[in-house]
Amino acid sequence: MARGSHIARRYRALLTVNQIATTESTINDAFQGMCAELRKLLPYDRAGLTLYEAKHDSLRIESLYGQYENSVFEVGGLLPRKHSHNGLTFDSQRLTRRRDLAREFQFPSEKRTLDEGYRSLCSVPLIYRKNSLGVVTIVGARKNQFSVVHGQVLQELSNQITTAIAAIRRICPIHLNTNLICPKCLGAAGGRATVSKHRDHLSEWGKKGGRGKKLLSRRD
Repeated sequence: MARGSHIARRYRALLTVNQIATTESTINDAFQGMCAELRKLLPYDRAGLTLYEAKHDSLRIESLYGQYENSVFEVGGLLPRKHSHNGLTFDSQRLTRRRDLAREFQFPSEKRTLDEGYRSLCSVPLIYRKNSLGVVTIVGARKNQFSVVHGQVLQELSNQITTAIAAIRRICPIHLNTNLICPKCLGAAGGRATVSKHRDHLSEWGKKGGRGKKLLSRRD
């Protein structure tokens, strides 16, 4: 009965987060709503959302949940892709789990997390159409706080907000090197990312010949 109750709570959380993702208009609101639901399923102390910025080859801290007063981690901060656990999760598109940061930390950002009093860490990738968009990370004050099952739950809930993030950012994951919006990819997002909603941006795409700036320069 206990197992069945947990599965039911997990399913209800998925439905709730999916609804949040389709109704909230900002990435921060969608993430905060997801984090609140996640806390009903597993204990953790704080969470962070980082999204990739190709210009800096880093993951930018987009939103934070929990206690971050006097923390070195702030919204807008950059975590280098090649020198952070966020980058490891982003590149591998796999779960990163630290059971004891004091023994297992590999990157400066993990050492700073340890210095702020946290011993466990779990990160999952945000993957949209086979491309990594960013990473969701949770941390805890106790060793061995997150199991593989906890990581699976985190991944399931994070998956619910991935499409919304792609749509809100107005970034085509297939054409990452241009700010123009591809009608085909945008329409494929479905739901909130409808062609009619972004008519003005698609018109701009058409004016550019449906191509990125790099291709336009070749034509000039």
